[in-house]
Amino acid sequence: MLSLSVSVCALSNIASKFMLAIRLYIFALASLFMFLVIAQRGLGILEAIVITCAILFLILDVRNDFQAIKREFQLLKKLEEQISVLLQS
Repeated sequence: MLSLSVSVCALSNIASKFMLAIRLYIFALASLFMFLVIAQRGLGILEAIVITCAILFLILDVRNDFQAIKREFQLLKKLEEQISVLLQS
């Protein structure tokens, strides 16, 4: 169990770097799409829905990642407490 949680933390650090790049790419595409549509003819309902959904997805995705990081941090704190108890005895 101990080695599993450590490997999960290590994998999440690698995956978070790739996810950050993907999130930035989606945000850049949504922003570019919005600016091009507004410059060409104005923002319609369909375009507004597409842009809003992309940004909402990014917000919810980051929220889930922060919650996962918070849970990992709590697990690491508990692990640190258990190790300190073992080292003291």
